[in-house]
Amino acid sequence: MRAALAALVVISAGADAQTNRDIYAQRALARALDERCQLFSENERLALDGAFLQARGDLLRAGFDARRIDQTYDQISRNAANQPCNSEATLAVAANIHSAYVGWQRERFQDYVGAPTLWRANRPYGYDSWVVTQTLLDADHSLMVGLYNSDQTYALTIAAAVTSEIASLTLHVRDTDMSPELHDPSLGGLLEIEGLPSWTPYFPPAAGSRRFIPSARWSDEDLAYFSFSESALEAFANLDPREAARIEAFNSEGNLVATHYVGIGDFAAALAFVRSSPDWSGGR
Repeated sequence: MRAALAALVVISAGADAQTNRDIYAQRALARALDERCQLFSENERLALDGAFLQARGDLLRAGFDARRIDQTYDQISRNAANQPCNSEATLAVAANIHSAYVGWQRERFQDYVGAPTLWRANRPYGYDSWVVTQTLLDADHSLMVGLYNSDQTYALTIAAAVTSEIASLTLHVRDTDMSPELHDPSLGGLLEIEGLPSWTPYFPPAAGSRRFIPSARWSDEDLAYFSFSESALEAFANLDPREAARIEAFNSEGNLVATHYVGIGDFAAALAFVRSSPDWSGGR
């Protein structure tokens, strides 16, 4: 479901002819111009941020260096500083985003890169529901993880079947202050690490990671829900799109019964999609 995202590109050539670098540069230019000229509404800005983050994730997954990507953004911002806010080129960028957002806000759901499966993002409804989610399958201890809307409060949430033996959970993510670089325990494939999935080499380090415990728990007929603090959501969303977080599940006696890894992917872009909903504040 990338049609709506593609529409948020400032089209200067045929979409089929554009590379990931072109798309990133165009979204970066629109974002940089908005930072200086305040071109967009809050929801338009969130939609553009999501499209920008997805374009950046595509470059990272294609092997582009994160520092070079960010240096490119800085250069684009410097170039944008020389473009008057009322120039024809600036107004054309603004008109393109305004027009694209009309279609964007009608989209009820989008799929985003995740691991081991995609993130499914849904516009908020007036009842409790997942708004970003993926399922981590396991023979005995499958989990759902994502963003859950409970009474118009949105929290990073993990859920397990009420019939499972899972009584508590912990979430582990890389501490970006203590460990600013991605952590590859295999040292580039030199070591074989048992128990790690093959879809990424990047995992929370043994030292230099943050551990979060749930701030609330509740259940319905099918699932037991464990929700986390706003700081946990922020730490999770700010991770690199290429890395994974670790979830540890414990039974009522405190014994570890399952370990899951969830790929960050474009979770931040999915979060921006949800927050850009016209009725986000109403939880509808």
